[in-house]
Amino acid sequence: MKRQWSVLWMAALCLLLAACAAAGGPEERPAGETRLFTDSTGREVELPEKITRAASAGSLANIMLYSVAPETLVGWSSAPPQAARAYMEEKYWDLPEYGGFRRDDFNREALMASAPEVIIDVGEWDQGYREELDALQEQTGIPVILLEAGLDQLPAAYRALGTLLGAEERGEELAAYCEEVVSDAREKAASIPEEDRVRVYYGQDDGLSTILSGTIHSQIYELVGAEIVVESGGAQIKSGGGTVSMEQLMVWDPDVILFAGGSIYDSAGEDPAWSGLTAIREGRFYEIPTEPYNWLGRPPGPNRIVGVRWLGNLLYPEVFDCDAVREVQAYFRLFYRYELSDREAEELLARSTGKAAGASSEGG
Repeated sequence: MKRQWSVLWMAALCLLLAACAAAGGPEERPAGETRLFTDSTGREVELPEKITRAASAGSLANIMLYSVAPETLVGWSSAPPQAARAYMEEKYWDLPEYGGFRRDDFNREALMASAPEVIIDVGEWDQGYREELDALQEQTGIPVILLEAGLDQLPAAYRALGTLLGAEERGEELAAYCEEVVSDAREKAASIPEEDRVRVYYGQDDGLSTILSGTIHSQIYELVGAEIVVESGGAQIKSGGGTVSMEQLMVWDPDVILFAGGSIYDSAGEDPAWSGLTAIREGRFYEIPTEPYNWLGRPPGPNRIVGVRWLGNLLYPEVFDCDAVREVQAYFRLFYRYELSDREAEELLARSTGKAAGASSEGG
């Protein structure tokens, strides 16, 4: 009789355990369980099922990790610049800084001391870079992954980060916003006739350092229906861009000129060399907002999403009809969890208003 009860009890216990497993109880994912993740390079990397400590391997990863799950960050490849800190929680400002692993300032010991469970990089890649990721993983013993995050890949990258960092809802929210902004821009730009497309020149530093059409740095301009006047044959090619001569710029005579922050926006209108350009003479030159990062690129990351609607509205106000202040506030609220006041938004936009040649730079 005892033997029968023992058999019956064991059978009941097995049924109970099977039911718990089917219900997905707390033992479904025990501590220490891992998953295989295929990154954008095609590398299959074993990662912890639950990631609570992540290290950034570059400037784009800094931005994206902070926007998804800042509480998982154990350190920066480079500390946030002063302009970005104003919109970030202070407790993240002084996380350990260990440099980009492809730079001379990379400190492997500092990275390993932060004890990350994964190292995440974001950006473009080639076969050589893929091999460097493998080497870093082997040297540190820490899983390393890369996510591509161009305009078209950005939503998928945000969803992947949300899943990896246990912030699926947050990742989906950011991904959906990026998709909506890019899709809306493409639809609106498609309605602009070729003959009405604005020809744009971008200048940084002394104004003659620029970007090339058809590159990652020109994506936002081209997305909203603008044409970058500089092609590869018209510039002395440099890393990520090129330099041009004033004589060539005069030949192009672009419709609009956009200057990077810290370049010559303040002085261009009073400079005889620059005032010979129609865009300068007629006040169609602007400075790209740069807080917390350049809105149109450098780095070419999610900071460009706020630039899509800003640039579209600037170049084609009838097509990209929106309230720039409200759009900027929505971006800061979503990506930085920061409530930007009307005054702060207006100050960010103040220097993206044109001014005639010879006009004072005071007041924007």
